[in-house]
Amino acid sequence: MKARFRDSMTWLHTWSGLVVGWVLFAVFLTGTLAFFQHEITDWMQPELQHKANPEYSLAQAQAFLQQKAPDSARWSVSLPDGRSATTSLFWRDAAAGGRGFRRATLDGNGEEVALRDSRGGSFLYRFHFDLHYMPVLWARWLVGICTMFMLVAIISGVIIHKKIFKDFFSFQPGKGPRSWLDAHTITAVLALPFHLMITYTGLVTLMFMYLSWAISLGFGDRNALFENLTRQPPAQVASGESAAMLPLQQLYQQAKLQLSGAPVAFVAVEHPGDAVATVQFTEGSTQSLTVPGRTLIYSAVNGELLHQLQPQLAAEHTRRTMVNLHAGRFAGLQLRWLYFISGVMGTLMIATGLVLWSEKRLQKLHADNKLNADNKITPGQQLVRWLNVGVILGLPLAVAAYFYANRLLPLALENRAEMEIHCFFAGWALMLLYPLLRGISNSWREGALLTALAYLGLPLLSVLTVQRNILSYRFPADTTLLAVDVMLLLSAGGFFLLWRFTARRKAAAEQRSKTAQELACR
Repeated sequence: MKARFRDSMTWLHTWSGLVVGWVLFAVFLTGTLAFFQHEITDWMQPELQHKANPEYSLAQAQAFLQQKAPDSARWSVSLPDGRSATTSLFWRDAAAGGRGFRRATLDGNGEEVALRDSRGGSFLYRFHFDLHYMPVLWARWLVGICTMFMLVAIISGVIIHKKIFKDFFSFQPGKGPRSWLDAHTITAVLALPFHLMITYTGLVTLMFMYLSWAISLGFGDRNALFENLTRQPPAQVASGESAAMLPLQQLYQQAKLQLSGAPVAFVAVEHPGDAVATVQFTEGSTQSLTVPGRTLIYSAVNGELLHQLQPQLAAEHTRRTMVNLHAGRFAGLQLRWLYFISGVMGTLMIATGLVLWSEKRLQKLHADNKLNADNKITPGQQLVRWLNVGVILGLPLAVAAYFYANRLLPLALENRAEMEIHCFFAGWALMLLYPLLRGISNSWREGALLTALAYLGLPLLSVLTVQRNILSYRFPADTTLLAVDVMLLLSAGGFFLLWRFTARRKAAAEQRSKTAQELACR
């Protein structure tokens, strides 16, 4: 540590950001894409064409389940909303003794639709806190620790930049590390409130895992805590007596009145067709930032309201508000775009910070005349440069590979969704290995060009592989798909600019080296 406080904060900011920077870059990038996870899923499952109405969808779901799963012990229905076009059904499989589950997806006409097997945007959402290929508990602890480092880096960054707002207006391109510092400062300041909010609320979303000792101290165990949060009614046991259920659409209308028009996101039916059958309506979190989180339970036979559940503790309402703030579920289209742009700023902030660390040390080696044929770059510095290429270019290429797999893998392929994810990591591995074959500087230039071409080709590939593509879209039904294609093309443009920048920089470096050699020969 340093003697002066500001020097100590500089040291803390540098190392808290560097040590976990590559994990944070992956978390920020995939989390930013997750703000439009439903739209990405629509693009990756173009077979779905009809938008669904929640009320009519519930009636269609009841008719489907009464035909397909009349003996099931539980039906679950996820209703469509303004962003999700499908009605997702889950039920306990009576043929498997009630231990297995089956699912189906209905379109706006109530017909089961055969969607290509894909995790869509949900994979990117889950990856940003669950990662992959490792136990979920370990992954969440790793992401939580990295997030805490991120919070330390943000606070220490504010402290060390005495002229942070003045520096925001003084970007100097083409100045080496100074330019990277300016870019790092601009992307940090531009969305600083968002960075603080998203980092802190990200920790809150998994607080029950990180603060398990506090739960044990205050409540004894987790079950006692959750019983305190929402008083659950005793579980009903099937009577064995058959009884006709009321139309779920009718009960849905009652629930909407009881909830004062708030959206219903989830419906569950316990013991359908039994005399004690119940219907549970769970309030959605898409209407406002502060959501009461109410759950209504009705008798499915006579329509009587049996229970109205709602979190009792103010602390739980605060936690749910922060989770909603982090995920942006309440956000309309304009605010979601603001979330997305701020997330892009955060991703660039991390990337420029990682590159800045490497560039400053390279500049010092040049200044000290230590960078010669013997290559005096230390193994640690070389590792940072390699990881910068492998992660900052590798992860966007991995996302492109994920989208290519969605279009190219056979629809009947077994475990197709998992194969798409394997292709995601294969694309990432390609860019991690690339510097070992072509060197760091060549990898930046060639990797940027490869990634640009990959994103440019995706809308064109859709023309060859799916019926709904950029040449055949119908509006307004296909506006979402067109928006995804446009973002892919804009991403291609961004990587083309990066390729041009790195190509010019390499040419300038070669010219300087040539000039130095000519002067040395005189």
